[in-house]
Amino acid sequence: MSAVLRVERLTKRYGSMTALSDVDFSLDPGSITAILGPNGAGKTTTLKCIMGVTGFEGRVEVDGYSSKRQGKKARARIGYLPQTPAFNERDTCRQALEFLAELRGADVPRVRSLLERVGLEEQIDLAVGHLSGGMKQRLALAAALLSDPPLLLLDEPTANLDATSREQLHDLVRQLRAEGRTIVISTHFVDNLGDLADQVLVLRRGRLVYKGTVKDLASRAPSRRFVVSLNGTSPAALVEALGEIGVKAESISPASISWDELLARVESDETGEVNG
Repeated sequence: MSAVLRVERLTKRYGSMTALSDVDFSLDPGSITAILGPNGAGKTTTLKCIMGVTGFEGRVEVDGYSSKRQGKKARARIGYLPQTPAFNERDTCRQALEFLAELRGADVPRVRSLLERVGLEEQIDLAVGHLSGGMKQRLALAAALLSDPPLLLLDEPTANLDATSREQLHDLVRQLRAEGRTIVISTHFVDNLGDLADQVLVLRRGRLVYKGTVKDLASRAPSRRFVVSLNGTSPAALVEALGEIGVKAESISPASISWDELLARVESDETGEVNG
């Protein structure tokens, strides 16, 4: 099985600043990979290099085409969803996609089926300005699918969405994976990725410091945490009961994964090499 995306020794410099340094990974068809890291880690820069819209050192191939030497052919095989999609707010959903389809030389008749695919069949003739944030992201996902690409790049797709909209988008992404598409999600969200991403890449100051699963990454946090379902029991009663067995109230906190904890654990590995 040939890799849909192959990245080798990817390095990007802005003058004296190195944004990416010797990043290596490859992605197979029908997989979801999350690129994690804090702001400034190099996530968006990685996506720009993959699309060939910025210069870089190293090698990037999309479906066998070089992003450097065959940029147009490589980009034709990529669907891109930016963090903040730009549409004319006065256009209807249909008009917005038909305009993009004509601009990209895509199949205009596919517009209706794509809008239905992302759950916007009832909003086909609704102005973009009247859509919710989650609906706009689904419209942008439909736009990314116009050319029926094998590779999808999603840049912080759920950053401004509520929990319900985030899960709706995740459901669509799972369906696209089931069709055999390769999907890259750039995000700083760790929660809820465990049942979505097949692979996780963690960038830290432009370096790939971890490659593996969400489960393994979470296990590196230096403290143990448990998720407790109260089933109607008041939090005060739970704290009192835990106190009776020696668990102090200050030891109890909401279940979450701290970036500082995870990155500290990853970077403290004795080998200093990428794991996974």
